Formats: sequence, structure tokens, C-alpha cells
Amino acid sequence: MRALILGKGVSGRGAAELLEKLKIGFEYYEDGDRPPELSAFDFAVKSPGFPPGHRLVRRVREELPLYGEVELAYRFMRGKIVGITGTNGKSTTTAMVYRCLEAAGRKAFIGGNYGVPASSFALETTPTSVSVLELSSFQIEDLTSFRGDVGAIINVTPDHLDRYPSFRDYLAAKLKIVNHFDFMVINGDDLELSGLKGDGFVRFSLKGRGDFRFDGTSLAGDGFRVEVGELPLKGLHNLENYLCAVAVLRLLGLEEEEIVRGLKEFRGLPHRTEFVGAVGGVRFINDSKSTNVDSVKKALLSFDKVVLIAGGKDKGLDFTSLAPIIKERVKAVVAIGEATSLIEKSFSGLVPVRRASSMDEAVETAFYLAEGEGVVLLSPGCASFDMFRNYKERGEAFKRAVKRLEESFA
Repeated sequence: MRALILGKGVSGRGAAELLEKLKIGFEYYEDGDRPPELSAFDFAVKSPGFPPGHRLVRRVREELPLYGEVELAYRFMRGKIVGITGTNGKSTTTAMVYRCLEAAGRKAFIGGNYGVPASSFALETTPTSVSVLELSSFQIEDLTSFRGDVGAIINVTPDHLDRYPSFRDYLAAKLKIVNHFDFMVINGDDLELSGLKGDGFVRFSLKGRGDFRFDGTSLAGDGFRVEVGELPLKGLHNLENYLCAVAVLRLLGLEEEEIVRGLKEFRGLPHRTEFVGAVGGVRFINDSKSTNVDSVKKALLSFDKVVLIAGGKDKGLDFTSLAPIIKERVKAVVAIGEATSLIEKSFSGLVPVRRASSMDEAVETAFYLAEGEGVVLLSPGCASFDMFRNYKERGEAFKRAVKRLEESFA
């Protein structure tokens, strides 16, 4: 038996690792390679970076069984499976759920879009383990016979419009997740999700009207309650993440004390509104994971007197919707990357906008614009691929630039 793997990135390598363990031969294909002879293969595995309309993907579908990497892994996974998606917050919520399971002594795995391919640990799962998967819209598109236990949609706002023809197409890709889980946790405040109904649906709400809800001081629901002041992560977006995680964990059968212990131990992920340091009265916050407009908005809601560093590779998003919060909370904007002109056009006339050609220049410019108070916030709202390999490299560059600034003032 022999397989064709489309893509040699993280997902493709994960699929290859699983196939090697199963003693199944394979061959990689990447864009630019010579077209493969499909008759030489028994099936193909598609990395999520290959869109459904890709010419080779269409050919493969006509001639071979085609599996997404997560779909391939599912065929060898045992135990319970959780799948978490959303435009923003899915990595943090996935990590919260995983951390609480670990703190409760459960055997758990974390992966999917989180950076660890499900294929890499599929054979290690057991009948009593829980696999917690972060699922992107690209991965959900490729699910076919996949069936999990608890799924979740945290929110859906415009993103990836460089791949999808419209927001409705992106939304449809996200919503396909409801066909693949026995129970679904849904954000009851999200208008795009309001039409979803069914016996297996559980809702959370920041407005006090869900099965799991924020009542002004506490998170509560299904015999569960914890004071918000006891939890380490701040901001409305993290309350949303907490509620979603609690609902998922209760559906998995965890007790209140197990969940609370895990939530208190979880201190967040790097590059998500991460405090980096302070220089001359100015705090520096790394939110490099912010790659869309809604994530910028949620970050800005957590701070005042902000100098915003934004920009990168444009994904076809509309930044003008940020105008009210820019006027309310932002002192100035520093624009970086390919989207510099877009950022200038969107925010000029609202606040001062300056250009920077490097992260060091952006940090130094933002520091002086802050004038000794408030926050310098890296929340790009764009992909990183114009200047960096990924959002992690972008965030690390920001942290190094802040460190150099600190040293210059020592």
C-alpha cells in the first residue's frame, strides 16, 4: 500500500509519521513539484493548506480516496475526542481544557491546529484518554466520517477572506463542525450562531442567558460556580474562553473542584495579550497571535492609552470597523508590513499613524509615541508571512526589541 501526501508542512509530516508507524509507504507532493502519477497510489492525505479547489486536489478526488490529516488520524484514535473551533480564542480554550484534564489526572492529548498533528499521537490514545483538538476551518472542511464527543464554536467573525470568496463561505466551513460531534458548545451571544439548534447543544453567554453564563462577578452553570477574580486571565475575551472551556469540561464529566483547580493553574499562552515588560512607565503587550480585525478589537478592549503596532500580510479584511474603539482607546498607530498603506488609510484622521520598516523601529517609535504612559500593544490583525515565518517568530522579534529598549534605558 502506498499514499500520496499533499504538503510537507506540520500536518504532512504528522501524517507521514503515522504512516511510517503503520509501515505504509508514501510520497510527498508540494506545489511546484512534478505532477504525480496517481495510479501509483492507493490513497492520498491532504494538508489543510491545500484548498478544496486546488487543481491536484480535484484530480485526486476523482481517482483516489482522499483524507484530511485529522480525518486520517481519527481512524486510529481511541477514547473521547474534543474539537474546538472559532475565529479567536480557540488555542487558548483548547489549552485550558487540556490543562484541566491533566490537573484532574486524566490521560489527555492536545493537537490539531494547535501545532501538534493528531496523526503524531493517534496510536498512543487509549479507551480512557481524551484528545483535545483545535480545529481550523481548513481542517473542518476535510472531515468526512470523523465523529467526536464534544465540539465547540467560540465565535465566528470575518477571517481568511484571502482564501474564502466571502464571509458566508468562511462561516459555512466553520459550521460544518456541528455535523461531527455528539454534543456542541455554542456561544449564545454570537448572532452568526443563533440559528443553531438541537438536543445536543449547550450555550454559554457573557450576558447571563446561557446554560453557562457570566452573572457579573462569577462564571456559573450546571452546579458550577467560580468567582472571576480568582482566575488569572483577564479581559472579556478570556471570560468567553473560560465559559466555553467550563461547558466542555462539564460535558466530559469533570467535577467543579477539578475544573477550578485547572483554570487557576493555567496562566495563558505566549503571544496572546502576553505582558512582556515595562520601560519608562510604558507597558509592552505581545498579542502577535492576533491575525484578524476582531482579535485586535478584543485586545484593545483590555487596555487604555494604547499605541498600537498593526499590519503584516493583508487577508482581505476591513479595518475601518475599528474606528470607534481606535478613537476611544488608541493614542497612535505604528504600521508595519505589506498592509502599511491599508493601516494608514484605515486610521489616518483618527489618530497619528507612523510607518516602521522593522520590528525594532516599530517598538522604538511606539515607545516615544506613548510619551511615558499607557501600553504599547502588538496586535497586528494580519498574517505574519510578509516579514516572518509565523506569528511566533513575529512575537519573539517584538520581545527581543522590547528587551533591547529596556537595556538602552538601564
